[in-house]
Amino acid sequence: MSARTANEGSTRLGLTLRSVLLRPEDGFEASFEIAEERAQGGVVPDEGYAPTVLTALGGAALMGTWLKVGGLTGRREVAASDFSWIDLGLALVLGAVLALVAMFLWGRIGPATFRGLHATTSRRDLRIVWGASWLPQVLGLMILLPLDLLIVGPRSFATERLGDSLSTAWAAFSIAIAVALVMWSLYLFVKGNEVASDTRSMRSAAGLVVGALCLAVMVAVFIAGALALSGTLT
Repeated sequence: MSARTANEGSTRLGLTLRSVLLRPEDGFEASFEIAEERAQGGVVPDEGYAPTVLTALGGAALMGTWLKVGGLTGRREVAASDFSWIDLGLALVLGAVLALVAMFLWGRIGPATFRGLHATTSRRDLRIVWGASWLPQVLGLMILLPLDLLIVGPRSFATERLGDSLSTAWAAFSIAIAVALVMWSLYLFVKGNEVASDTRSMRSAAGLVVGALCLAVMVAVFIAGALALSGTLT
């Protein structure tokens, strides 16, 4: 019976996450309802562990996007010969940690932000929004990262010119898709805040600004550690 219940819960979660991607308003409403049912049933944490897992994976994906875009914009200078799998792994872990700490900070600051805008929401719902908004990033991590390494290899995260046309074309396509996924995540974050606080776009956009500031603060706090971890972040 417990196995059947767990399977049904996983199926429901999968359908809810798909709905968040395709019909954000319905998807977020459904996720809040699931959390409320868990709370009434005494299940802890109310929102489950999905927001935390999605946040960690999404933060890693965003770090991977930065490594590629940073090289394109000249913010990083790393030769392919200097590439290290350990450095890449540590950079992705750092991205996950930053996103998780920012999630905690957002859960604390977010409700006060919306109260200042004459709207009401809960820490739980804002944590759900934060986690679910990373879904496009998670898709990018699961799909783009393996293809980057398969088609281009470690040079995906270096800043040297790619020799062959196939690698160059894929690298450009991969960066474009990664940036589009970031925009998609921002859109989901705004829509999720609208549903969570029952506000219009301008107020939820203010929540987006505060959420971005939370992540920026965490980046500032950890920047010294990031620089020490790897030259790929410089």
